[in-house]
Amino acid sequence: MKRRDRFAVAALVLMLAIVGAAMFVPVSAPQASPTPELPTAAPAVTYREGVVGHPSSITPLTASTQVDRDLVALLFRGLLRAGPNGTLVPDLARSWAVSPDGLTYTFNMRTDARWEDGQPVTAADVVFTVDLAEDPDYDGPLGGSWQGIKATAVGSNVVRFTLPTPLGGFLRQTLLPILPEHLLGQTDVTDLATSDFSGQPIGDGPYRIAEMDDTHVLLTRTAAVAAAGDSAATGATAGATATAGATAAPQGNVDSIDLVFFDDEASAIASFKAGNVDAVGDLTPDFTDAAAARAGARVARYPSASMYSVVLNQRAAAHPEFGKLSARQGLLAGIDRSKILTTVLHGLGTVADVPLPSWSPSYDPAAVSATAYSTSAAEADLVAAGWVRDQSGWTLPNAKSHYAIKLMSPNETANPIAYNIAVEVETEWSGLGINVTLQTFDAADYTQNLSSGTFDAAVVDYQLGLDPDVSPLLLSSQAAPAGSNLSGVTDASLDQLLTAVRTTSDPATRQAAISAVEKYVSTNVLMLPICFADYEFVVSDRVQGVSTDEISDPSGRYWDVLDWRLASDG
Repeated sequence: MKRRDRFAVAALVLMLAIVGAAMFVPVSAPQASPTPELPTAAPAVTYREGVVGHPSSITPLTASTQVDRDLVALLFRGLLRAGPNGTLVPDLARSWAVSPDGLTYTFNMRTDARWEDGQPVTAADVVFTVDLAEDPDYDGPLGGSWQGIKATAVGSNVVRFTLPTPLGGFLRQTLLPILPEHLLGQTDVTDLATSDFSGQPIGDGPYRIAEMDDTHVLLTRTAAVAAAGDSAATGATAGATATAGATAAPQGNVDSIDLVFFDDEASAIASFKAGNVDAVGDLTPDFTDAAAARAGARVARYPSASMYSVVLNQRAAAHPEFGKLSARQGLLAGIDRSKILTTVLHGLGTVADVPLPSWSPSYDPAAVSATAYSTSAAEADLVAAGWVRDQSGWTLPNAKSHYAIKLMSPNETANPIAYNIAVEVETEWSGLGINVTLQTFDAADYTQNLSSGTFDAAVVDYQLGLDPDVSPLLLSSQAAPAGSNLSGVTDASLDQLLTAVRTTSDPATRQAAISAVEKYVSTNVLMLPICFADYEFVVSDRVQGVSTDEISDPSGRYWDVLDWRLASDG
């Protein structure tokens, strides 16, 4: 399983999904909406993209492969959608209001949105989807973020959310794509992943499935995007109202999208180089370089909230050696993160100092205490922690034998980037005289060891959301087995800071809380961040109008797909 098969838990923390290359029998196109097809600004063309993997379950709640998530992004819509520069803009919603106390969000929905079968998209569909996400039997990645939130249909096109406590990042949750109640109302959430709908979904998005088999899926453009009156970027704070403004119709000419499935990166790149597909993405750095060698090809780099980090098991009873700040700081100072960024990621990313990328609008460089790479400083820090070094290694305080650390990682097949980072960290720590054993596991065993806390240190690939709330990573309440606080850190002072970020809506007050978290986490070295990896999308010179923007998942590359332009097929 490559990094394309990763997905986030509560939009924040790593979960490695074990997926097969599910094969689909050919299906016929769903019944067309009675609304006329959208006119295009130029002769219609087919855009062909090579994707590595196959669909497994094409619904917003059960998508487990990157191909699933790509298709969900093209077939379904949420109340809001991603706009440029990290903004949120209306999609199914046309306006919304937030109560002064931040506990109530009311959305007025568009009245022209339709499912592919012609039925209207209503507030009842929103309530139905949220209820599925909150169902106790739902074990997918989105359930945690919706617990305790009540969705109510106030009218056929008005939906209200009532929160138990204010959530500063709640608006970003409303990007959740909506499911049709009239088609799935009798489907149990435990059957959704394997339902007929998941293999032949009926959506409300800009594209619909025209045909699909085990080799490709052909999507055709629908009228769901609306010929005019699509939404403009707006926002609302507590007590305010946001209203969609009309903009011009999309200017792209991509009438259809043909996603061609490949079993491996080499096959996808060969097809791209042969000119059979127009683009290919989600490649490891070596394969990105190989694809970019095609004449006229270029690499579109999307800043991505994908962070690689070394997690130290800080459960005091099992690992007292990580209890002192100087020990953690020494281990971080002993890792040349700039070198790892260059050698493993080929420079396609940024060094991480906190679990928030430096390109984020919320990143406060004045608050971050960066730990520089220095072997001499690393050794001094370890000595300050009471570690003693001789020719055979390091001895911990009150210990009689040399210390040995086990560094856990996914194996190269499960996650090649995480594996190669682990190899580099092993080399760096060994150079400090630390006895290091690299332990690699397949996806299932690796995930089990992480969730049970049975590791010393581990290289983790976090899929962070674009909202700066990182509380699931570090809250004490998440330190229990199977919780998302993998390090096991329990810190009441940090809990207060994290809760302030989570529950504050006022922008200025929230930024101050975010800065406080950045300062506390970096000063106390509660994790060993390595780097953020960009998402690389290699396109031919036939593809124009692709605008890169920060994304939380590779499917985010489609945020402006309606404005993409291609040279005519002739």
